[in-house]
Amino acid sequence: MTILDRIVTTKRQEIAELKRCRPELVFPEHPIPRRRRFLNAIKAEGLTVIAEVKKASPSRGVIRTDFDPVALAIQFEKSGAGALSVLTDGPYFRGSPAYISDIRPFVAIPILRKEFIIDPIQIIESAELGADAILLIQAILNPMLCHQLIEAAHFLDLDVLLEIHTDEELDVALQISGVDMIGINNRNLKTFEIDITHAQNLNQKIRGIRPNLPVVAESGYQSIEDLKTLASEEFSAVLIGEGLATNPSLVNQLRLV
Repeated sequence: MTILDRIVTTKRQEIAELKRCRPELVFPEHPIPRRRRFLNAIKAEGLTVIAEVKKASPSRGVIRTDFDPVALAIQFEKSGAGALSVLTDGPYFRGSPAYISDIRPFVAIPILRKEFIIDPIQIIESAELGADAILLIQAILNPMLCHQLIEAAHFLDLDVLLEIHTDEELDVALQISGVDMIGINNRNLKTFEIDITHAQNLNQKIRGIRPNLPVVAESGYQSIEDLKTLASEEFSAVLIGEGLATNPSLVNQLRLV
């Protein structure tokens, strides 16, 4: 099994437990509109920086020993991040769903829940926690389920970042109705290896087919020069996680993008 296979297997067990313990998690008749629009932040002029609140990863282990999710979120916003990504997976990334509700009262920028979402109950939970958007990963979803999850998210007034890695996944993603924005992950989710030119190559294809579709570059960016390159190639946003942990000075340069 790949790392991604193991994560999804664990996630199915978590979902079964969530349904058992939280039977009250059902779709409301009248969802409360989001006060913050993640999509608007991504479509703002220039390259939007999505700073990720992340403690660990399967490939690197703990990447931030002095991890304080609320303090990090505040620091990222003050440094110029236009949005936050909060990793909530516990077993593999040492995250927690509670981080979203903990962080939300202390920041004004929108929050993306970064999670391995494969069931509508996770979307209901995301809205309850206070997320403004969710991540969907094309590699773990068939097109029908992906469309159903997008519809569920939109019903709850959540924006959706649909993440792809391969050319084949991109072809499928472009055929799914309701996609708000595409994220191109430079990290191969089966091997966790990174190639930072990958997003640039696939972005050229997207620009030729859907020139107005917001595109987010993800994973592997370490310097202000990387971000300036993305800005010059018409990316709407960049998501940075480990780069902010391994290069703390990058936080203070976010306003330079």
